[in-house]
Amino acid sequence: MSEHSHLMDENVVQSQINFKYKTKLNGISEPSEFYCFTCNQPRISRIEYTYSKATFIWCCILCFCTIILGLLPFCMQKCSSKTHYCPACDKIVGHTDGELC
Repeated sequence: MSEHSHLMDENVVQSQINFKYKTKLNGISEPSEFYCFTCNQPRISRIEYTYSKATFIWCCILCFCTIILGLLPFCMQKCSSKTHYCPACDKIVGHTDGELC
């Protein structure tokens, strides 16, 4: 074992089978595998979507065309903020802001 093997990225933990898991999921838009320090287990994140500033900006812009188009951003997950949770302990493990589509 090398002398630097104990030094690792603070956002990655190495399991016993030599597979790296992320510990923070900031900036990731889909459910991902990570290591939960609360549960001490590798898990796949659960995502909850919330309306972001981008959703409301697009709503205002599209309302000038027609009210029905103004509701479209509320149906698009890309415009929503995403929060990653551990499915077992509900700890927040990451967040991604909505995009201006």
